[in-house]
Parts: sequence; C-alpha cells; structure tokens
Amino acid sequence: MGILNLKKKTADKFIKNKQKIVPESKKSDVRRIKKVGVLAEIGLFRSYDFTKRLSAELGIDEEDLTVFLFDPSGKDDALDHYKVCNEKSFGLYGKIKSVALDHFLEKKFDLLINYCEADLVYPRIIMIKSKAGLKAGYDDEKNFYNDISIKIPGNKIDTFNAELIKYLQILKLIN
Repeated sequence: MGILNLKKKTADKFIKNKQKIVPESKKSDVRRIKKVGVLAEIGLFRSYDFTKRLSAELGIDEEDLTVFLFDPSGKDDALDHYKVCNEKSFGLYGKIKSVALDHFLEKKFDLLINYCEADLVYPRIIMIKSKAGLKAGYDDEKNFYNDISIKIPGNKIDTFNAELIKYLQILKLIN
C-alpha cells in the first residue's frame, strides 16, 4: 500500500469520526452574508469563472469573495490569482500541510460554498475544518456538514446558485 492510499484511508477515518459527533442542530450567528468563501475543483474554473456573477447576485463586492481551488489531478496548475491545493496539501488524518490552505480555513466566512464532487475526500475535510458560519453545497449523504444542501442533477452551477440565492433571501441573509 502506497503512502497516498494510507493518507486517503486515514482521511476517511477522520471524516467518519467527525460525522459521529455532528450535532443534530447547529445554531448559526450569521445575520448578513458579507464574506463568502468558494471551494471548487480547478477544472470547473478552467471552463467557467462565475465569481463576478455570484458576487453580484449575493450583493457583495468581488473582494469579499475568496476562491480556493482543489486539483484532484495533483498537477497544481495555478489559475490566475487563485490559490490551489491537492492531495499533497494534506497529511495523515486530514492534517493540513499547506500554509495557504490553513489561512483559507482560518478565515471566518459568513458563507462557504462547496462546488466539489461529493466523492472527493479532501474537499470534505476542508469543509469540516472551515470556520465558516454557514456551509452550502450539493445535496449528498456524504456532505453531512452542509447547513444548506441543494439537490441539483449534474453540475449546473447557475441553477445551483439561483436556488442558493433563493434560500438566502428566504432566510433574510441577503437582499
């Protein structure tokens, strides 16, 4: 067994342990969405950078939207000014080895949106370790940490964002 398989197995164990201690209900102290974090696969941003549209729909400045990309291929190809992590950014049991990723996790976002596939282990660790007030993502049983889960068939970003905006307006977190 290679070291990467060992890392993945210990990361899975970390996630399962966190899932056992998830509270039934979580009270959020977010009153207004002002700072937003976005976690997405790097391939998504190669084909479609939706950040300007998302910040406009949320009613926030582009500077208040922070994007961090996950590269499942491990090539670590940087895109423009976005920070990128991959499997090498993690140690055993989901320990963070990347300074940039650690900095992203320490930010107190009002909302963290996960656009990554549910089968990817390391984006789940990022979401679990994040200090964001609210966490949103695709509806999947593996994404137990989401406060807002939206069921959208396929990878339809615009449809997902439209539904997310509706929920945030209902909760009176945005105008």
